[in-house]
Amino acid sequence: MCSRALAQTNDIDTELSNMADKLASQIKDQGKTNVAVIDFNDLQGGTGGELGKYIAEELTVDLVMDRKGFSVLDRAHLKKILAEHNLTATGLVGPDSAKKLGEFAGVDALILGTVVPKGRTVGLTAEIITTDTAEIVGAAKAEFVTNDTVANLMSKPAAEAPADSGTATNAAPAKPVTPPIKKVLGDLGVEAQPLLIVAGREYRLTLTLANRSPNKSIWVAVSMDRNNNFVNGNVIDSESSTFASTWQGISGIAYDREYQGYFTKATQIRPGDSFTAIVKFISFEGRPALSGPCQLQLEFLVGDDYWNGSGHCTEENFVSEIETQ
Repeated sequence: MCSRALAQTNDIDTELSNMADKLASQIKDQGKTNVAVIDFNDLQGGTGGELGKYIAEELTVDLVMDRKGFSVLDRAHLKKILAEHNLTATGLVGPDSAKKLGEFAGVDALILGTVVPKGRTVGLTAEIITTDTAEIVGAAKAEFVTNDTVANLMSKPAAEAPADSGTATNAAPAKPVTPPIKKVLGDLGVEAQPLLIVAGREYRLTLTLANRSPNKSIWVAVSMDRNNNFVNGNVIDSESSTFASTWQGISGIAYDREYQGYFTKATQIRPGDSFTAIVKFISFEGRPALSGPCQLQLEFLVGDDYWNGSGHCTEENFVSEIETQ
């Protein structure tokens, strides 16, 4: 009986994707427009290692991909807001704290939850609470297999959050928040958050892409190689190791190869609008992702005459030194 039940339990990423679908529908039904995902905790209110942080990161990405009429607060920006206002990820279920975060971050709902280790599996519950009253307006459950990735995340202690107090303490000051990198590529504005290291093996890049034109749409895609498998770009760490990305590492934005100055897939950005995209970089040699300065290179295809599945495009190269969070 137990073996059969375990065989029917999905891996963590599949279960988080399913959970994001359920939560996204409830967020839309409740009419919420701006959401933040908080690190998940164990039953004692602790972090349960890095697993709670990983779950929050993955749910954020999955919710961004769903795009059901609401926006999701970037996690780097959330971290900055918590640090600036001496708020902790725990304790935000209280009406006062939830309301504070809602005001500071401009969100009307929070997603938070609990991780429950069950031996060979891990149970997960998530709740959607409003920031004005801390009322629970949605929920979802999941259960996934305790594989090597999950066990590794649970064994790693999570970084401490800032103290939830307005009084001085003897604790070390919070690490300064690294500002995003901003560059202009014609009508395309690109804002890159510091790289996030996930599970010790992946660099995750969060991008905000904006149309600077006041009167015309532009279309954007991540540039791919001739076979449309690998991203034209990489992250090179402080030890000169190269981390690359495939089409599976892209979310929130179209990807395509350039062929004789044209592309066939692109994401529209209307005048003055913006959106968030994610690109994940890994080492195909199995090297760990190291903290510290890195070199980022990423190529975009940009056009302003996309029509009926085709459009003329130019190649725009984003190159910069970038820090890890």
